[in-house]
Amino acid sequence: MYDNYNYPPGADTPDAPWNQVDPPEVDFDVEAIVNLSRTAKVTTDCVYNDDGDIRICEDYGAKGAYYADYASIPEMLDELVKYIDGEMLGDISHKRKEELMRLRASATGWQIDDEEYNSY
Repeated sequence: MYDNYNYPPGADTPDAPWNQVDPPEVDFDVEAIVNLSRTAKVTTDCVYNDDGDIRICEDYGAKGAYYADYASIPEMLDELVKYIDGEMLGDISHKRKEELMRLRASATGWQIDDEEYNSY
């Protein structure tokens, strides 16, 4: 039997499921661990070993050769933050500002836990 404009009996009580409130949002910490890798061409003064394979000079190393030609991930993130800060000074929509703020928050706070550079 329905009453109160065809609602089931008890629908107008605070304990009805549709009268319940959602639990409040809570903040918590998350550790994001991301492993990235890429293959890139580098230019350096190389020597050949007896097998004919290229060997990057010991005093320069694969890491130094990479950073001579490419930016590190932290450098790219820092440049992204600078770009976003410049964009925020302009006349942008509220939606674009929210997107940029999300991107800026994502670009900060990273630390390098481990780096490995191999030449082959």
